[in-house]
Amino acid sequence: MLAILLLAGCQGESSRVQAAASDNTPASDNAPASDNTPASDEAALGASDNAPATDVVVLSAYNESGATDESAETIQEWLEEGLIYWRQIGDVPSLIAYYAERQLGITYVGGLLDESDEEQLVVTLAGSDCVIYVEMSLAMAMTTLQARTSYDAFRENLKFIRYREGKIDGYPSRLHYFSDWLLTNQEKGLLTVLFQEEGLPAIEPLDFMSRNRENYRHLADDDAMIEKIRTIEERLTERRLVYIPQDRIPEFEDRFRTGDILAFVTTIEGLDITHTGLVKVDGDRVGFYHASLTGSVIVDPNTIHEYTEGRRNVNGIVVARLKSPQM
Repeated sequence: MLAILLLAGCQGESSRVQAAASDNTPASDNAPASDNTPASDEAALGASDNAPATDVVVLSAYNESGATDESAETIQEWLEEGLIYWRQIGDVPSLIAYYAERQLGITYVGGLLDESDEEQLVVTLAGSDCVIYVEMSLAMAMTTLQARTSYDAFRENLKFIRYREGKIDGYPSRLHYFSDWLLTNQEKGLLTVLFQEEGLPAIEPLDFMSRNRENYRHLADDDAMIEKIRTIEERLTERRLVYIPQDRIPEFEDRFRTGDILAFVTTIEGLDITHTGLVKVDGDRVGFYHASLTGSVIVDPNTIHEYTEGRRNVNGIVVARLKSPQM
């Protein structure tokens, strides 16, 4: 049965970033973040104080049964067109960019994955956040690489990416910390986390979710669930990713490819990643696509390095790549 949700954008969303921000931090740094990751977005990176308020959005594909609606029909059309495009160009980075660009202009909406009391697969084109945007782009690319064009095939790929074992088994089965998202999807054989080299700094131990449980409505009053989250945090502490420091990004840029997964490492204690996107290489310019808290899915006007230079709460970046013989 199709469930229609009415969300008031980021208004009233969980205050995870507020828990990490000081009283002297500008208002934009205290803006609520996506619930797909513990503090997922520019709210924690120092986004513009002039960011517009997000309009009320009706989600039209929040859907466990696979029933067709407007968003599902659009996704299937994209998949049919994408398979034709893939057969013409045969280039995986271009294929990921194809789907990334289909979503340009979609409104940024925080908290899309946490509205339901029960964990469900959420699919929508009526709103997006930084992680949903990456997941949607990769799930469509995966479906095309499998030579499939159905909405149901896309949904299965999205579920595979978003959840620990590709199965929905309550709130902890979703990959909340983005380093967990990267490591788990690498273990599944979906992607490779790049530049895990000696001499690069490691992401600090994680405990943000368990330490700020009151800011997560699914954790606030559930001791059993918080213990599961603590177990995940402990496991991640034992297998920490390393990252490219902000000032060393130019040294690595010539090895980036369009469609690479981009994750911004935060300075917030106990947290790993606060924003994500997809790399866009245009000649010597290394930019990126992302769902921006300032309004919608965009091609950022800055390069990756320029963007990080202007963000006081970013330490550096992690880059990953969809597994393919061509990438």
